[in-house]
Amino acid sequence: MTLAYDPFGLSLLVFPLLAFLLYHWLKADAKGAFVHVWLFACGATFTGNFWIFFSLYYHGASPAIFAVLIIVLLSAFLALFPAVTAYLFNRYCHAADSIRLTMAFPAAWLLAEWLRGYVWTGYAWMQPGYTQIDLPLSGYAPVFGNHAIGALIVVTAGALLAAVLKKLSWKKALFTVALIWLAGFALKQVSWTQPAGEAIEVALIQGNVPQEMKWKRHMHRQTLEMYRELTLEHKDADVIIWPETAIPDYKHRVPAYLLNMRQLMEQSDTDLLMGLFIKNLDSGRYYNSVISTSGGEYRKRHLVPLGEFVPFRSLIDFFNRWINIPMSDIDSGQDDQPLLVVAGQPVGISICFEDAFSRDVRRDLPEATLLVNMSNDAWFDGSHESRQHHAIARMRALEAGRYMLRATNTGISSVIGPHGQELMVATPFEQEVLRASITPLKGQTPYVFWGDTFILLLATVMIGAACYRKS
Repeated sequence: MTLAYDPFGLSLLVFPLLAFLLYHWLKADAKGAFVHVWLFACGATFTGNFWIFFSLYYHGASPAIFAVLIIVLLSAFLALFPAVTAYLFNRYCHAADSIRLTMAFPAAWLLAEWLRGYVWTGYAWMQPGYTQIDLPLSGYAPVFGNHAIGALIVVTAGALLAAVLKKLSWKKALFTVALIWLAGFALKQVSWTQPAGEAIEVALIQGNVPQEMKWKRHMHRQTLEMYRELTLEHKDADVIIWPETAIPDYKHRVPAYLLNMRQLMEQSDTDLLMGLFIKNLDSGRYYNSVISTSGGEYRKRHLVPLGEFVPFRSLIDFFNRWINIPMSDIDSGQDDQPLLVVAGQPVGISICFEDAFSRDVRRDLPEATLLVNMSNDAWFDGSHESRQHHAIARMRALEAGRYMLRATNTGISSVIGPHGQELMVATPFEQEVLRASITPLKGQTPYVFWGDTFILLLATVMIGAACYRKS
């Protein structure tokens, strides 16, 4: 299953694999369905998210066995969402097999996937919809969102499986699949947003500071000077963007540096977005933040469990005995923060993990005319995490109908178009600056307008109709 995602790119593999899973879901009893689906989801989650090992072992000083155990436990927990769903639907939904494969199971999958993105702040990685970013089904993203694409993958797999099992005629199955895919292709041709002003010049700086060196004292001045020099080389741009925590320090400890950067940017009428930590000197708590030289700041709202906060702080001492991740217990910013304005345009900013959640990006729409994601994927070295993250960002741009500008520490920095297309991509683990001319966009896609509400209601209706019909 992991091979269906970037960087492996075997996108079509998801269909026979999910058909295989649906076969066991269909044929087993309720307990058997739970076991089959749980094992499948465990394996997919473990292999797809094994890059967490790099942050825990290489950068968090965790014993290897403990790092692996954390990933196993995470996978086992996340696999419960589809597994419990499979159990419930096998036990209580007794519709005909063709109805279960093409209606009940796809709708149930969507609800389980959506719920997984909310419980315990949510974990929205490895959703099947991301495998389709370059295929016709991605046309549904700006209308119904990524969750709907996942459900349509299950519908496709279910319809073909129903034909193989002779629960549905091949004519009906192929017609259903063709209709879904042709509609997706047609939707890909639609432009849902319009220009909101003149094109602006942007520069994305990929500093390429190794994670193991980032917080070393002797690297502090060298890092600040490197970003200053690269910025001055591109001060003719309208907007310059640094990565997440590009400044390895607190805002209150580098006031002279920040003042100097603001003065330099004012001379060239350039707006600069910088990533750093902001500390509350009264409480001692701190925030992963973005500040603009033109004024304003953004504090990360959606934190990474165990990476940026430990649920139930009584567990912190235990956790810190085994893992020593810098800045692993921080506070989240308020939900209703005002948008930063750069080059006269309101910007929707997300920091790293936040762009994995459609609801976090939608929060700034339709007011925001462009999207910015500032990340530090250096935690995961040369693993497949950075390519997975890049695909997720592409999906957010497609759902929103906006350009997405990604500035990351070691890669993958990129400029993504409003159709989710890759326009420019920096070379990973190289110091590089991407320059592009992009057009701010206004308006809202249907998905920005109704979010997941429409598809959740539709899934609920489908489940009710399917379970009402007896076999």
